[in-house]
Amino acid sequence: MSVVRARRTVDSLQKLTAPWLSTLLRTAPTLAKYLIFLVFLLNIRAWPFAWHFRIFRPVFKRRFELLSVRFWTAFKTKAEKEKADARWLESITPVGEQPFSMVVPYKTWVGIDDSDFNGHLSNSSYAKTLDAARFTTALEMFTAFFRAGGWMPLAATHYHFIQEIPMLSSYEVRTSIGAWDQKWFYIISKFVRRKPSGAGKKEGQAPPKTVASPQTEPSAESITSLRTPGPDAISTTVTPFPSITPTATSVSENTELALKAVSAGLVASEEPDGATVHTIAVSQMCFKVGRITVPPAIVLASNGFSVPPGEGLAPYSLSNPPPHWDKVKKIASKPVGGSMRQLRNFMKGEWKDVPEEERWWEEALGGSVEAQRRANLTAIEGLRRGMDGARIIA
Repeated sequence: MSVVRARRTVDSLQKLTAPWLSTLLRTAPTLAKYLIFLVFLLNIRAWPFAWHFRIFRPVFKRRFELLSVRFWTAFKTKAEKEKADARWLESITPVGEQPFSMVVPYKTWVGIDDSDFNGHLSNSSYAKTLDAARFTTALEMFTAFFRAGGWMPLAATHYHFIQEIPMLSSYEVRTSIGAWDQKWFYIISKFVRRKPSGAGKKEGQAPPKTVASPQTEPSAESITSLRTPGPDAISTTVTPFPSITPTATSVSENTELALKAVSAGLVASEEPDGATVHTIAVSQMCFKVGRITVPPAIVLASNGFSVPPGEGLAPYSLSNPPPHWDKVKKIASKPVGGSMRQLRNFMKGEWKDVPEEERWWEEALGGSVEAQRRANLTAIEGLRRGMDGARIIA
């Protein structure tokens, strides 16, 4: 009897579950397809060539703008075409900008593919985002340099992680110029998030300083002069530092202190608009035309950067250019006898033939710009020396 009862129970269960199992078997392939598609869609930024598109998107934009200019001047004379090209290039060049005042934002968000298992932006994803931010910054600041055939290799990047960025949240990478010497060019990128509405800074609160002078006066040994060396004095290395043989312990301590000095001395924990700084990255780069290193001061001045005008004078701009801009146009602008080829040759070494008293790029970046460059360079080179010394650690 027990066997018969058991069979009846099984038959009853089969009758009850058969429709459900049948429905599940019919819908499982469809559900699996939707699930796979959803996972694929959530990781869209990790698709093949997605990184390349984000990196080269600014290039596509500039190329489209240039093609548009040439389309509308297709039936004009050669001289008119050259003037139109020159006007377009000048319109996207930061003529009259102060080097340490220009900030280039790069807006993005933390996708699932960028996150770690804690639900935060993964440390490995900072470099991926920074690639796009640096490229965007380079094109915004140095369009003429790239048009002349230049490029900017990356030598090193140092990160200071302050606070995590939650998954699916939006943030900005704000990149600005940190300092430079005869070879190296340093940029500072801040990963920031805007505070929710109502959580802004208190009324009347003074904005934090973005740059602070170091505690000690810069020594002559640790600061590279803005003046470009003569033809026989140019070197592919920065000014050497005093010979020091650090220990593993001192290197570790010095590197940590240098990182804190850069983050505390050059940037604040909060932006003037109230945005919170989550991470600071210092990138060490240089400018090259072919295999020849170009002094950063020449590149900066050739792209319109300059000291501010005197007190009471109108700020420099494309309509009110700095004094050295006419000299740049004579080299790089076709309507006044220059060309990108001439600018390229100038950067490759013809600048060495300019007498020291006529080096317009040094005058363009003197005064307050030179003073701030020296102060910033003290903190940043402390970081570089600490990282170089870390090589002795086994």
